[in-house]
Amino acid sequence: MYSKINVKQSFSDFILYIFPSVVTMVLVSFYSAIDSWFLAQYVSTNAMAAINIVLPYSNLIWGLAVMFTCGSCALVGIKLGEGKRSLANTYFTSMFWFLTGFTAIFAIVAYFNMDRIIYSLGSTALLFEDCKTYLKYMILGTPILAVKLFLEYYIRLDGRPAYSLVMSLTGFILNIVLDYYTIVVLGWGVFGASISTITSIAISTLMGLVYFKLYETNLKFTKFHWNKWYFIKSSFNGAGEMLTELSSGIVTIFFNIAIIKFAGEDGVAAMAVNINIFYFLISIYLGIATGAQPVISYAYGAQNKKRLGEIIDHCKKAILFGSLAVFTLARFYGANIISWYIGDNQQVIDLAVHGFRMFSYCFIFLGFNIFIAGFYTAIGNGLIAGIISLLRSLIFVLAALFTLPSLIGINGIWLSVPFAELATMAISIVFYLMFVNSYFKKLFCKHRIIFIGNCIACQESMDTEILCPLGL
Repeated sequence: MYSKINVKQSFSDFILYIFPSVVTMVLVSFYSAIDSWFLAQYVSTNAMAAINIVLPYSNLIWGLAVMFTCGSCALVGIKLGEGKRSLANTYFTSMFWFLTGFTAIFAIVAYFNMDRIIYSLGSTALLFEDCKTYLKYMILGTPILAVKLFLEYYIRLDGRPAYSLVMSLTGFILNIVLDYYTIVVLGWGVFGASISTITSIAISTLMGLVYFKLYETNLKFTKFHWNKWYFIKSSFNGAGEMLTELSSGIVTIFFNIAIIKFAGEDGVAAMAVNINIFYFLISIYLGIATGAQPVISYAYGAQNKKRLGEIIDHCKKAILFGSLAVFTLARFYGANIISWYIGDNQQVIDLAVHGFRMFSYCFIFLGFNIFIAGFYTAIGNGLIAGIISLLRSLIFVLAALFTLPSLIGINGIWLSVPFAELATMAISIVFYLMFVNSYFKKLFCKHRIIFIGNCIACQESMDTEILCPLGL
C-alpha cells in the first residue's frame, strides 16, 4: 500500500513517479487549445476568439473544482499518513457528492443567465453568437468537468498516477477525433467543438468512476457524512488553487479588453493563441506540483521529515530543469508553434509572435511560485497558498496591466505576466525559507550550515539527507 508514496526515491525515480501527472496536466491544457486550433484552421479566427472570450467561465468552474478537490485531497492524504484510513474514506466520499451537487446547482443558475455572462466576459456583437453556442454546452457539462478533475486527483492519491494518465489520454485522443469529425467533416463549427469537448470529458469521467467501482483501491466510497468544518477547511485549504484559476479568468477578461483597444478582434485572436500556449507550457509546472502533492501530504501527515526534505529537494531540481527547458522552447521556438497554430492569417501571427517573445520571460519565475503554492496546500496551509496564488495571478498582473500599457503601449500588456511572476517569486522565496527554517529547525545545529555530514563550523555530525535551509 502506497509503496511509491512512503519510501525513499532517487531523483530519477521521483521523475518517473510524477511523469504521469505532468503528462496529464499537459493533456488537460489541450482541451480548449484543440478546439481553438480546429476552429482557426477550418472556420475563422473570430470563432477561435469566441472560445477565448468564454474561457473565464471554464476557469471559474475549474477553479471551484480545484478548490474543493485539492483542499480535500491534501487533508485526505494527511489522514492517510496519520494512519486514519476510515476517516480518509469518509472525507473522500463526502467531498465527491458535495462537489457533484454544488456544480449541478451552479450550472442551472448559469444556464438561465447566459446572455449576462457573455456580455460581462467582454464579448463584442460580432462574437456573441459563437460565444453563446460554446458557453451553453460548457455549462451543461459543468458537473462532468468537476467530477473528472476530482477523480483524477484522487486516483493519483490512491497511488496510481498511470491510470489517471490513461483517463486524460483517452479524453485527449477522443477530443481530437471528434473535433475533426464535427468541425471538418460535418462543418458544425463552434457547436461541433463544444460537443466534442464535453463528450470526451464525459468518457474520461466514466473511466474514473469505473476505477473506483471495479478495481481494488485504497480509497473507497462509503456513506455520505455532512461535516461543515471539513468542507470549510477543504475550501480554505484549496483556496490558493481556486484563486489561481479564478484570477486567470478575471485577468483574461482584462487582457481581452486591453488588447481590443490596440488591435481589435485580431488582438483577441492573438491573445487567445498565446494564452493557449501559455496554459500548455505551465501545465508542466502544474504537473510537477500536483504529482508531488500526494507524497508531500503523506510524508507531512506521517511526520517523516527526512522523506519530506527529500521530496522538496527533488521538486526544486525538477522545477529548475523544467524552467530552463520551457523558457528555451517558448523564447526560441514560440514563433514556430504560433505559425502552426494559426495558419495563414499573417496579421494575427505577427501580433502573437511579437507578444509571446516578451511574454516568455515569465517561464523563468513562475515554476517556483506554482510549486510553493502547491506545497502549502499539500501541508494544509491554505492561507499562504492563497496569498501566493492571488499575488501572482491577479494583484500583480492587474497592477502591471493598468500601468505598463500607458507607458509602453501594447508591449505593456505582454510584459504584465513576467512582471507579476518576478515580483511574486521574491515573496515565495521568503515563505519557503520560513517553512524550512521552522519545520526542520531541530535537524540542524546552531550554525545552520551542512557540509557532507558535518557542520563545518563545529564539526557536529549531521544527517546529509536533510535539506539545508538555503537549499545548498
